[in-house]
Amino acid sequence: MLYGSNLGTAEGLARELAHLAQERGFNSKVAPLKDYVGKLPKEGAVLILTSSYNGKPPANAKAFVQWIETAKPEEIEGVHYAILGYGDHNWAETYQHIPRFIDQQLSAKGALRLTPLGERDASGNFEHQEKQWIEQLWLDLLKGLGIDRRTGLKHMSIGNQQKEQLQRQGNQQVQEHVQEHVQEHLKIDIF
Repeated sequence: MLYGSNLGTAEGLARELAHLAQERGFNSKVAPLKDYVGKLPKEGAVLILTSSYNGKPPANAKAFVQWIETAKPEEIEGVHYAILGYGDHNWAETYQHIPRFIDQQLSAKGALRLTPLGERDASGNFEHQEKQWIEQLWLDLLKGLGIDRRTGLKHMSIGNQQKEQLQRQGNQQVQEHVQEHVQEHLKIDIF
């Protein structure tokens, strides 16, 4: 979970999402965007939570925004990502400027968007928007990374017979297997 945050809102949710990701069997890390300038991981997924302030990036995202604008496509191609932006629609000219800019740059340079850009509006139904985006994120994350949401198994990583056997074992055993398989075999990281 990478964040750009002046007031700590995006950072707080990044930490919360990292915890939820770990509960779902993913490895997760939390860091400011500035720590990943020029080194976005192409394995796993990158979740970005950031705001804008008068159309400018937060202090801990400024270097990332400058880098991404000039990054070559080969630095970005193959990155799987999702973005949740923070803003206030009362500042219409700059609303969601940085989240939208990062999304546009990543997409144009060959990164793979896992779920539509989320926009959290401080003057809107803030918590509802966030909750909806997070619910969709988990579904889209599994799909985008090729993981069967019922079994947690990466598509084509096991035979159909073994997959069917796991599905017949029942919910609790499948959930335990999902956790074990994702943690021990896939080692999917979420940054």
